[in-house]
Amino acid sequence: MSADPPVILTDVTDRIGTITLNRPERRNALNGALIEALDAAVSSMAADEGAKVVVLTGAAPADGLGGFCAGGDVKEGATVLRPDGTRHPTDAGVPRGALDGDLSRHDRHAAMQLHLMPKPTVAMIGGPAVGAGLSLAAACDLRVASHDAVFAASFTPNGLSGDYGGTFFLTSILGTARTRQLYLLNDKISAQTALEWGLVHAVVSPRELVEYTTDLARRLVRTPSSVLALVKDNLNQAEDETQRRRFLFANEASNQELAGANLEARLRAKAPDSTQSTG
Repeated sequence: MSADPPVILTDVTDRIGTITLNRPERRNALNGALIEALDAAVSSMAADEGAKVVVLTGAAPADGLGGFCAGGDVKEGATVLRPDGTRHPTDAGVPRGALDGDLSRHDRHAAMQLHLMPKPTVAMIGGPAVGAGLSLAAACDLRVASHDAVFAASFTPNGLSGDYGGTFFLTSILGTARTRQLYLLNDKISAQTALEWGLVHAVVSPRELVEYTTDLARRLVRTPSSVLALVKDNLNQAEDETQRRRFLFANEASNQELAGANLEARLRAKAPDSTQSTG
């Protein structure tokens, strides 16, 4: 009997580190195993002296369309993190994100690490960047998309409010008006619209995506690591203050947990009472 394939693939070639979400049959939707593996992979890549640049992408599904991340895996269900760090299983299908109130957690999950690490990070987006997938893309310094890519928040249809720092990152990138449009109206935008809005830095054909992203990463590799780290620190400091960022991440996570608890209560209220006599 063959073992299940790993949910994360990593590679370092020519000083370029690549992290690939590897659940193509679910369009790389985040479940508990993938979230934990992604956190660990990003942490490991941040510490790997052999990698000067980190590329985040997703495996392509069998239908041939490109991959990135379709958000939380609602079909599989989730584990909600409580403020004390314990996990609470739920049947509500709530995508598990950074749903705890422990501020130290927000410095360790993948989106915050992509944002804070001293190495440039690049999202290579060949398919849906939805929900937490959109947040992960926005956490990276640069984003390259194929024509097949689509972008959406998609939290409100699932009774949720948002996680993985998306509200922070997208407000910084797009401004408040377009971020509110994505979150409140649940608009889905094409790769071309994302380029016009400034969400992505380039849109190329699916055939050119890997080559274009690799060439971009090679340009970054030619710059000394110490200079890249200083530039990235300058940019992060220019757009926010550390305490404000930590507060926003914690507040977003707290609201997501509250939304998930409300959703769970509503679903349980609709479910038949299993203790009621049927005959």
